[in-house]
Amino acid sequence: MKIAQRKSANPVAMRRDALLSERNRSAALRRAYPHVAQLQIDLVFKDQGSHTLSPQWHTLYPAAPAFFRFACPCADCDADFDLRPVVAELLDTAPRNQSAKVGGQMSCNGVRLRDRVGSNACSMQVKFQLEALPVSNSD
Repeated sequence: MKIAQRKSANPVAMRRDALLSERNRSAALRRAYPHVAQLQIDLVFKDQGSHTLSPQWHTLYPAAPAFFRFACPCADCDADFDLRPVVAELLDTAPRNQSAKVGGQMSCNGVRLRDRVGSNACSMQVKFQLEALPVSNSD
């Protein structure tokens, strides 16, 4: 009988699993922000290197988890982009019956696996655009 060998824990995989677990435990958007019918999140990533990354578009409806952290697209990076403060500012201050937009840019604060020895920070940046659409009052 062959015995399975225990693999060492990959910190990056563990971090991504923790993000997924946190996302699964998040309240629904309708519970966190009942006045929001839809939240569009557009992410455009840019690296200092020569990598060209595909943009990401996320459309959240009321049943979706109110989870606003996105893993750095560098597979070997140990960090994420946390948009919770930006989303909270937008959705808590926007008029309840109007759409609202906000944009900005963030830098990754993680370290890539290949750069751990030199402790060089990840060079990934994200430019984001958020748009919230209100719940219709005609319902």
